[in-house]
Amino acid sequence: MTSRVPALLDRWAMSLLSDDPRLLILARQVTAATGAPVVGGIAVFLHGYRRTTADIDLLAAAPRETAAVLEKLGATWDEQHREHVLDGVPIHLVTLDQAGGPPQEIVRIQGVAAVSLRDLVRQKLRTGLDRPDRAQDLADVVELIRHVPLDKRFASRLPKTLRVPFKKLVDAVRDAPRSE
Repeated sequence: MTSRVPALLDRWAMSLLSDDPRLLILARQVTAATGAPVVGGIAVFLHGYRRTTADIDLLAAAPRETAAVLEKLGATWDEQHREHVLDGVPIHLVTLDQAGGPPQEIVRIQGVAAVSLRDLVRQKLRTGLDRPDRAQDLADVVELIRHVPLDKRFASRLPKTLRVPFKKLVDAVRDAPRSE
């Protein structure tokens, strides 16, 4: 987290790992109202890698309409950080171009609309390989390989251009020494 993240966000982020997941409650409300599924850290969490996050990333096929719904919910636009904020939580709109296209499937996990595991891995892998400044995306794929777990057979569910890189990550994860 960056230094601009207030203590409230720390509480929201840690709430994913608590018995009272406030961030998931907010994500449930936002996805129900907008119809936009989550991507990013919350989607990774929902699909099996229990990590913290302090924001909600929504895949917005229609960003203007999604923004209007967020504002009706009470979100405000933070011009400086180029994000909406609702109850102290940043909400980022991810366009279909940024995600590498529309999802093939939207699933509901714990009442939150999320892109499918296949779509999440596709997006994270593509972004991580294309943008070195997005190393967290590759780290998320590595952790999903470990925790779901995923193996090389999952590669057949990905676009052909991502199958070899995915299999290399699986090999790297399987060959890595385990720390106890």
